[in-house]
Amino acid sequence: MRWEHLVPKDFEKAVRETGLCIVPTGSLERHGDHLPFGCDMIISHTIACKAAEIEPAVVFPPYFLMQVHEAACFSGTVNFPQAFALEAFGLLLKSIAANGFKKILVVNGHGGNTHMLDYFAMSRLDEPTDYIFYHTGYSEGLTDEERKKAEAIWETRDGGHACEWETSLFMACCPGKVKLEYAPKQPVKPLNRFRHLRELGIHNALWWYADFPENVTGDASRASEEKGRAIMDIYVKALARKIRAVKDDTAAPQLQEEFARRVQNKGL
Repeated sequence: MRWEHLVPKDFEKAVRETGLCIVPTGSLERHGDHLPFGCDMIISHTIACKAAEIEPAVVFPPYFLMQVHEAACFSGTVNFPQAFALEAFGLLLKSIAANGFKKILVVNGHGGNTHMLDYFAMSRLDEPTDYIFYHTGYSEGLTDEERKKAEAIWETRDGGHACEWETSLFMACCPGKVKLEYAPKQPVKPLNRFRHLRELGIHNALWWYADFPENVTGDASRASEEKGRAIMDIYVKALARKIRAVKDDTAAPQLQEEFARRVQNKGL
């Protein structure tokens, strides 16, 4: 059920019956020359909507006011100061909860958001909420069988961004919107400009740019809508299972209440 498509009575019924809102997150950033800027949020939103048809939940419109500092040098990127992004995200979830949702599941479609979501989740321990926060990536949580099926779809193994995998997935979401003729003619390999640091376990914010200065990896020329539909089916079923698990979860609410109580009583 898409939040923006619901009328008040149906919305209120959905809140009562599901108790769960899904927030698909992504970014607005360059994905090479062949993919639209909204690739990440469109994919996460599409998968979330399809999964919610299997396991009912209310799906919020795709949200992109997140973390994309690593792509701030490219045209088409919309980036936000870190404090604002965290505050805005917190206020959004608070507003969602004010509509009656006791649980919120973020389904992330942009790798760079993972760091922000991990930090945001931990920081909620300092700011008790009246909702339970969960987050997952849409490609996480596959069974061994699903993982084998997914791996069998691809002709290439080098990827992760605007590659055969992501390009195929977006083709399935938005047929006709990919400009495959603009994709790199040769597979894009990492430049390894930080190998001397990485081998020593040293981290730097420019690690991604050091390897992929055009924000594209792998071989998008091997992408197809058929491959995208095949992998989407796997991801949708996996996400439906995760939605069910979140709806059934009683441990996190109990532990959140226990933790908040101990914080409040600390030193007494």
